[in-house]
Amino acid sequence: MGGSGRVCVNLRPGKPSTRSVPRRLLGWLRRSRPESPTGGPSGVEQDPLLLAGRQLREQREARGLNLRELAQETRISTPVLEALERGWRDRLPEVTYLRTMLPLIERYLALPPGSLDAALPAPVNEARPSSRRMLLQRFTPGSIDVFTTWQGTVLYGLLTLGLVYAVNLQQQRLAAEGLLSSRPISPLPRSEQVRTQDPAAQLLAIHPELRPLTLTARGQGLPQLRRELAKGSPETLGVLSLELAAPSQVEITPSQGGNTRLEGVNGTLSLPILPPFELRIEPAAAARAVRWNGAPLPPLAGNPAGRFRYPAVIAAPPAPKRPETPVAQPAPPRPTGEERP
Repeated sequence: MGGSGRVCVNLRPGKPSTRSVPRRLLGWLRRSRPESPTGGPSGVEQDPLLLAGRQLREQREARGLNLRELAQETRISTPVLEALERGWRDRLPEVTYLRTMLPLIERYLALPPGSLDAALPAPVNEARPSSRRMLLQRFTPGSIDVFTTWQGTVLYGLLTLGLVYAVNLQQQRLAAEGLLSSRPISPLPRSEQVRTQDPAAQLLAIHPELRPLTLTARGQGLPQLRRELAKGSPETLGVLSLELAAPSQVEITPSQGGNTRLEGVNGTLSLPILPPFELRIEPAAAARAVRWNGAPLPPLAGNPAGRFRYPAVIAAPPAPKRPETPVAQPAPPRPTGEERP
């Protein structure tokens, strides 16, 4: 090639100079360096809780689980698992509950034992407090450790024994005063374990007069009624007896007023009635089917069969008495002059 200029080519392989790299690339490389979550470089020691949370998240994602599925498997709430992964110490539960949750997570995700202990708060005053101080801290009114430690179990057992002993002393005192029977009540023999009768039936057996209709159907009141009728006048209460062979319609009209109608009467019927009255039976009853105080009652003459009246002739009611008008009497004659003294 002609020309005075020469082009020099370096054929030796070697490391390129830093000056040939653009400044923008260097700036991008510097920005891509990992830094700690607190803003410092990677060489600065990170928070142990963040490291434990990262390990927990990696194991969870390696198993293909989300927070909700992990919460269902371990019976730990989703907010607690999220606080462990993100390092939110202020959102973690109390230490007492956290001590039981961490081993469950470690066993389920196959983590090394104690790998999540960074979530537990470190002791402030002393690393290993004395046993006496620990005992006093556990037995506080607001501490739940009273019921989860062996000391709490012993205390609960002593309290239970004391209550049982106190109840035993009270029962002995009541038995000594005669207020408590130590012998059990024996059951009734089988011969006496019979089902009791109905209280209503027992009451009616004691007071049979509470069933007057039953007594009337049995005819227990008729003799007494006949004795009362024998003592009275013809207008006293009597017994009307009907013997009907077929279902009939019975209509009774007392002279005192009112009307009684019975439908479908069949068989023997006895009614106490105060005469006078009229009786009508449809269809007409047979002869001697109607009786008044045991004597046959004949039907009305000149009327269709089936009409009866007692007495046969009803006397007209007496006319009301009119007040008598006083008769004017003549005045006595006056004496004449001759009769004068």
